[in-house]
Amino acid sequence: MVPRTPEGERLIDAFSTHWIKYVVPVLLFVLLMGTSLLFFYFAGLSVRNSEFVSHVCFFIGLVLMLITHHWFFHQVMSEGMVDILITNKRIISMRDCLLFCEDMHEVNLDRIRAVEAQEHGFLQNVLRYGNLWFDTGGSEMNTATATIERVPHPHRRAKIIMNLMQMK
Repeated sequence: MVPRTPEGERLIDAFSTHWIKYVVPVLLFVLLMGTSLLFFYFAGLSVRNSEFVSHVCFFIGLVLMLITHHWFFHQVMSEGMVDILITNKRIISMRDCLLFCEDMHEVNLDRIRAVEAQEHGFLQNVLRYGNLWFDTGGSEMNTATATIERVPHPHRRAKIIMNLMQMK
């Protein structure tokens, strides 16, 4: 079944959030997997001195590795989709957390008064990512819905949205 779109609506841009979203999960994965391997190493070292300590270390390492592996898989699978769509009539942003939540926020261009691109800090300026904030003139949007985080090249995206608003 083909989804219905409003009359005359066309896709302008579709993109995912910046790759920086993977840095913290990868670092945690490496740290926790290293810790579980360290428990396996201690289990091997202590097998001659204390069989009970060896079994406990092995079990802790096994459980930590299992939980870490599944958590990382869940994180990566939750992030693997197009997050933001810009059409000539609206902006759609999606947040997906596999099996737990699926949020979609839609803002009509008619409701937007201004768009602000924000790049704060050294890392965001060097890697060219930041936030897009929408001023809706006091409408019912809260700050979580009015801001899209980790947008690659936010100034370029804000310029596209402002050009679309001027064409209306």
